[in-house]
Amino acid sequence: MEALLKAMNSKKLRAEVWRKAREVARENKDLIVNVVEALMNDERISEKELQAGIEALAIDPQYLHFKGIKIVTPIGFYLTREYDLETIYAVPGEQVLKGDWLFLHPTVKDYHEYLFSYLLERLGPGEVALITPCSKVKPYRDSFMYKKIESIINKYGSDVWRFVMSEPLVIVPRYFDVYFPAAHYDYPPEKVMPEEVPIYVDLLRKSLEVISMRFERVVYTLPRKHKKIFEMALEQVQLGVTYTPYNVYFFPKLKEAIT
Repeated sequence: MEALLKAMNSKKLRAEVWRKAREVARENKDLIVNVVEALMNDERISEKELQAGIEALAIDPQYLHFKGIKIVTPIGFYLTREYDLETIYAVPGEQVLKGDWLFLHPTVKDYHEYLFSYLLERLGPGEVALITPCSKVKPYRDSFMYKKIESIINKYGSDVWRFVMSEPLVIVPRYFDVYFPAAHYDYPPEKVMPEEVPIYVDLLRKSLEVISMRFERVVYTLPRKHKKIFEMALEQVQLGVTYTPYNVYFFPKLKEAIT
């Protein structure tokens, strides 16, 4: 398990991990789909089935290792939707989703369904939900600021669950930045069309409603454009939260907020 986690976190080794996972999925697709559907329906799976799901990256080894929970990844969800294997197993960092109006893209809308019908309800309960921004670098974990915040969480956070605010995916939980489609788009805030803003705000509101029920505290650290959208959604939820500026010079305050 530790070797797999190390490889997933390595730029040099990641492509080979995804290649092997794609081959496992190709050779055992029916089995993997059955395992995913069972887990999404809260049915028990065997250790052998769990291992097959992990090898295909349909079940996340990171949440299993660090949090002790079995979580179906977006890859697993898209397998049940008969997505092309080459697409959903694209190497993290390869841009697959392109163009405008991505909030209305069928793949993105499927992700939103996965987020609200399954994923958010499976995360937590916990003490702190930390909301941070996405990055131009994909996967996010390769970016400087993402790593800085990770180091704070790892050193000072006792029960911190990180959630990334993303255009157009809305929310990407910690560890899921390497999976399709979170690692395969480039949609900066300035590309978001005015007509997409209400969609963004409403989906973020729905996310916050679920997150606030699963966690004792919500902390957010966001740059200006993300902060504006977040606070528009926050107005509709009326949720008590803690804000810290998104700046390395203010990260001591972030440390205080999550401890």
